[in-house]
Amino acid sequence: MRNLRICHVVPLLSTVLLGLSAPTRAQIDTTAVPDPAPLSLADCLEIAHTNNLGHRIDRANLESSREQLRQARAPFEFNANAGFTLPSYSERRDIVSNEALLARVRTEDTNFDYQGQISLSQRVQNIGEFSVVGTGRRTDFSSNRRQDFRESSGDLSFQYEQEIFTEPREELQLRQAELRLSTDVGSLRRQQLQLETRVTNSFYNLLQGIRQLQIQEQRLQQSQSALDLAQRKFEIGLIAEVEALRLEVDKLRAEAEFAEAGTSIESRRDELRQILGLDMSAPLEVSTAVDYELVAVDEKTAVAVGLARRTDMENVIINRRLSEIGLQMTQQSVGPSATLNARVNLTGRGPDLGDVGSSLERSLLSASIRVDLPLVDGGQQRAIVRRAEIDLERSDLNVEQVRQQVMLEIRGAVRSVQEAERQIRLRNAALEVAERNFEVEQSRFELGLADSQELLDAQTNLTQSRTDALNAVVSYQRAMQSLRQATMASPHELIAAG
Repeated sequence: MRNLRICHVVPLLSTVLLGLSAPTRAQIDTTAVPDPAPLSLADCLEIAHTNNLGHRIDRANLESSREQLRQARAPFEFNANAGFTLPSYSERRDIVSNEALLARVRTEDTNFDYQGQISLSQRVQNIGEFSVVGTGRRTDFSSNRRQDFRESSGDLSFQYEQEIFTEPREELQLRQAELRLSTDVGSLRRQQLQLETRVTNSFYNLLQGIRQLQIQEQRLQQSQSALDLAQRKFEIGLIAEVEALRLEVDKLRAEAEFAEAGTSIESRRDELRQILGLDMSAPLEVSTAVDYELVAVDEKTAVAVGLARRTDMENVIINRRLSEIGLQMTQQSVGPSATLNARVNLTGRGPDLGDVGSSLERSLLSASIRVDLPLVDGGQQRAIVRRAEIDLERSDLNVEQVRQQVMLEIRGAVRSVQEAERQIRLRNAALEVAERNFEVEQSRFELGLADSQELLDAQTNLTQSRTDALNAVVSYQRAMQSLRQATMASPHELIAAG
């Protein structure tokens, strides 16, 4: 059935497009640009995805979200840090009084201290954080009053930490970062479709301007031909002067409308350049062919697909999950908490560095559980929790509100497509009638069977019918793009199954 409808409509439109797209020599001379290859709509979309400033900002925002996720994952990756003091030098001088000595003596102490520390840590999700800290120290001491010595020491500490009653904040922050990245990915897809809609509308605005100029040029040629014929008839006395004057007024009106149509084209061209991210002085020509395919869109299928595909629906659901995490974090922050800590230390000492490793022995074994219990706060904590609960309730309402709005947009977009499809059939049928009527009135005027007003009416109807046929096709293409944005699916995915 769909193919049959296309077969009936396309031949009718082809006649219109062929008649409207044939430029005259005058038009070519006034609109020629250095670039011989006009851009199609697909070319414009590709350029906009690369150059549009707003889209580039949206992509940068997404990259920022990816880095935030990387930051949230950092505690769950292997981390190592090192710090060294190479060396620390100190020299101390002092006067010492001793009762056994008759005079004071001066002490001079010199100390070189080398220190280093290496810490390794990694958090395992749902298990806890493990860390190893190694500390080394070497001291070279010399004095004029005390015995010189060298000492090397080392500590190796194994630590474990985990929250007992609550979920660690790092894990909650990781889940938040993952959800926010999903939200930003969906938002970028949505913004990309909005950019496509803007490019499509601007592209067809320019296309309509160029086509309208061609239509007005055809009308001007027809008006000039009718005026020439009327003037010859008046000269030989076949018609009254008022008939020729009427056609001359129409010809002047056609010239004014032709000039007006040409004036708006450059403004529309600048608008498209801005959306594409091109320089305002860059040459820009677009293809004026309007290719389309009628698709029998099913409303129920479109609604089902749209609800499943729309990223704003996904985002409000994700926002609800974020509100749940926010409520959990709030409850944990104001409620009781407990943390388990365990630690084992190994210590070694000796005059040389090699003696440290061979003398390592356990110097400390400890374990503790710290519990924090809020007691009385005058209702502040309850108010904080209640606000988080209200945020979650608001998120539930937002989900239903967005769902209803999405359904409304999709149903409206489907109806617009269906109406645009009907308009194509009607406008092409009207164009056939207007063309035939103009041919008849033109023949009658040439034979003297009709006056100039009847010819003008037929000519005006033909011009309007050509414009209406073009606008119907463009409106259908706009409606299909709006449907694609409303459902985030291609039109062929919206055909009823079976």
